[in-house]
Amino acid sequence: SFWLKDAGVSNSVIGAFSFFHWPFTFKFVWGVFIENYDIPYLSKKIGRNCSWVVAGYLILIAGVIGMSFSDPKSCLLQLMFFASLTALGDGCKGVALYPYQIDGITKDRSGYVAGAVGFGQKIGMILTRTGTLYLACFFGWKIAYLFAAAAIFLQMVAVLFLRVPPEHIVDNQSKSLKAVFRDSVNKSLVVGFRNFLKNKTGIHFLSILLFYKSIDFMMQGMSRMFLTEIGFSKIEIANAQLLGAGVVIVGGLIGGYIIKKIGLTRAMFYFGVAHAISFFFYVILLHTGTVLPILDFVIACEAFSGGCATTAFIATFYSMCKTGSMYALFWAIHETGGVFFGGISGVISDCIGWSLYFSLIPLIYLSVILYLYRYKKSIEFRQDPARLTVY
Repeated sequence: SFWLKDAGVSNSVIGAFSFFHWPFTFKFVWGVFIENYDIPYLSKKIGRNCSWVVAGYLILIAGVIGMSFSDPKSCLLQLMFFASLTALGDGCKGVALYPYQIDGITKDRSGYVAGAVGFGQKIGMILTRTGTLYLACFFGWKIAYLFAAAAIFLQMVAVLFLRVPPEHIVDNQSKSLKAVFRDSVNKSLVVGFRNFLKNKTGIHFLSILLFYKSIDFMMQGMSRMFLTEIGFSKIEIANAQLLGAGVVIVGGLIGGYIIKKIGLTRAMFYFGVAHAISFFFYVILLHTGTVLPILDFVIACEAFSGGCATTAFIATFYSMCKTGSMYALFWAIHETGGVFFGGISGVISDCIGWSLYFSLIPLIYLSVILYLYRYKKSIEFRQDPARLTVY
């Protein structure tokens, strides 16, 4: 988004770039194939999950390198293609990595594991997001993206040293790809999701997955555009993001502890209210201008509450699913809302202005939190491992 802004692309087009996230959003479609089919030769050497992780990383690296050689001014379509390829590779390796996260999850550990996952994600953000901003300031966007590709390669190498989780045995090598895909979809998705919807609280789960964190998508891109427009430099924003990344790690780990103490549903409610309130603070910057301590305060408040809320949100996935394909399906429901809200964020900000924009988002988010509170007694997340086998 910063790169596009530097190139003079409008906020509406920048927001519309969220739609090119679709290959990641719909990763559950080919996730069932990843979960049930071995890559010839490679899977025998390093295992099915690990081989698909490596394949996903290679696609991801190719996409990032392709983006680095694309010019937003003259080759916007080329940039869109490589952005989609990047999302495709990210989705493939993401599905293959889910078993590493959910292997052996219990009720008492879900909050802590979610906090650890959030910790790893934010450390990665410091390196590949904030780090690329610093590099872009001094060396330009091409070098920044090539650095990101190199960092992703190191991540791929690190995966090879992880303990591989247990894999179910399948004999698909004698079947056609079409037959494997059809059987995998029916077995891994259709049956599990049908059983999920039979529960009377299923629609409440879907609503929470669709909206609980989706509002963040409206903030992630447009908040950076807002900070740029009111006069903050890339290096100042990068410094604030570095602070925010550290704070969100602390918030995520503390959130995992609070979940264990008060329960997942109550924690989601309190974290959501705090996160909604933090969005209002961006309005302060409209009146104070480029005051760095105020920027740090606003970023820190949003990061801490967001870290807590993200930990609770990730823990809901551990409470609902035990297979990578169902995890991917539920995440896709969340991503669908995110793609929609992120896609329209630029248009809304251009139409109503920043003051109304940062006042509207918290109100939308609070309505979701009130929905959660309304059905908090019926939304009891499935944290009994004995009831998780079909999910």
